[in-house]
Amino acid sequence: MSAEQVYAHFYRCPRLAAEELSDGGGPFGFDITAALEIDLLIEHYRCDAIFETGCNLGDTAYYLARRYPDIPLFSCDISQRHAEFTRQRLAFAPQATVEHLDSPLLIERHAGRFQRPLFYLDAHWYEDWPLQRELDLIERGVIVVDDFDIGHPRFGFDAYGGVACGPAMLARALAGRVEHFHTNNPDASFPFPCLQTGRRAGRAYVVLPPLEDRLNLSRWFLRRPLAEAA
Repeated sequence: MSAEQVYAHFYRCPRLAAEELSDGGGPFGFDITAALEIDLLIEHYRCDAIFETGCNLGDTAYYLARRYPDIPLFSCDISQRHAEFTRQRLAFAPQATVEHLDSPLLIERHAGRFQRPLFYLDAHWYEDWPLQRELDLIERGVIVVDDFDIGHPRFGFDAYGGVACGPAMLARALAGRVEHFHTNNPDASFPFPCLQTGRRAGRAYVVLPPLEDRLNLSRWFLRRPLAEAA
């Protein structure tokens, strides 16, 4: 992992979604610790594709396309305006595909061609919450669930219909498929400070099928039993 490359690309991304998002926009909600964690996983698991569900105005997709020019990138949005804007914004990146469609359909169309994709699941916006359908379709790869309840007051999370995006939901969604998941560690030390002074989001990490666990070797992640979350 090259922390310097993450830093260089991360802070050169214009925050075009600043007026639309509560975190002020920017790659991964302007939280460089998320970029560092994901970079570590892409390198260790040798991810051969990246899927982002819910591109908004493309801040995260722009960063991913710049940082990983040799890895196919797939993104989507159910807003035609957002999808078209992001598609034009990523015109410089031949490896990037941006589509106007529901996120589970993006996964269904493209994920089967790859051996170890990384899925950044961030389609948490409108009333329809596609997370369960997304997880049902993922057979293999590294999964990142954004806006996840890690049980820390500094990190926000989403809820839909009274159901929190948190451990109990994940336990139901992945029952019988894995025994553990990880979250970001709010007390971890990183090579660069996070400049996001507003809303930060928790994240859950899952590897399917279960493999040698790189997440256990890094203090950036906390291991949690799935059964205890049910």
